This record gives sequence, structure tokens and C-alpha cells, in this order.
Amino acid sequence: MIRRSNQRRVALLQAFDAAVPAFQEATDEVDEAAAAVLGTNRTDMRWLSVLYRVGAMSPSELATAAGLTRAAMTSALDRIERAGYVTRTREGADRRAVRVEVTDLLRQQCRRIYGPIATEGRRILSRYRTVELTAVLRFLEEGRALQQSQARRIKKLSVRP
Repeated sequence: MIRRSNQRRVALLQAFDAAVPAFQEATDEVDEAAAAVLGTNRTDMRWLSVLYRVGAMSPSELATAAGLTRAAMTSALDRIERAGYVTRTREGADRRAVRVEVTDLLRQQCRRIYGPIATEGRRILSRYRTVELTAVLRFLEEGRALQQSQARRIKKLSVRP
């Protein structure tokens, strides 16, 4: 006979099976809406997010972080610079060295789009005990690593021998 605690654990794991994809779909819906407001595409949103979070980077560093080729990154930078969301500046004596950074316009737009989400998210998290926050953070960190490793695995599936 399965003990009640094991039954509860099985039920929770089954709930995760449904909750994680639903959370990902809701996040995807927010990202689609944000991309529409910004007038960008999802790929641009991904690398803009990296740049916003990390800070100024070279175009090649940004391409690597976003999983884009240098040529694709150059096209994306041209497009997003025209929209007013990033600037490219030359560094020092080497005029070839370029740094990309987000503009105040993008920061303002991100606060308008994501600020209420952050505020409400903090309110929700404030109800969690420290041990629960630790578990949630661990899940997010391990889940991110899992998603990244699986993305690499899946990309290899499209390569034909």
C-alpha cells in the first residue's frame, strides 16, 4: 500500500507536469505582447533581455550570449538601433572596438511593460517563507540549466549526418 505522504508527492509531481508548461506558455504570452508593444520580434527580445540584464557588451559577445551568428547580430543591431533601443559606441583609440548598450527609451519601455509584473511578483514572493524561497530559487536555477542543456541537445537533432 502506498503511504499517504508518497501519494501526496506523486500528486505534486503530476501537478508540476501541468504547471511548468502552463507557466512557460503564460511567459511566452507576456513576451509576445511585449514584443508587439516594442515593435520587435522574439529573437530580438531574447538578446535585448541579455543586454538589459548584463549591461554593455561587444556585438560578438552579445551574438554568443544570444546564440546568433555575427551577421545575424549585425542585422538585428541595425534594426533595433533604428528603433532607438540600443546604441553602439566606439571605444578608445581602436575605432573598431564597439560596445552596445540599451538606451533610456528601452529602459522606460521595460519599466512600463515589466514594472507591474515585478511589483506583483515581489508581492507574491513576500508571502513565502525563507525555506520556500530557497526551494523556488533552486528550482529556477536548476530548471534554467536544464533548459539550456536541452536546447543544445535539441539543436543538434536538426543537424543531418
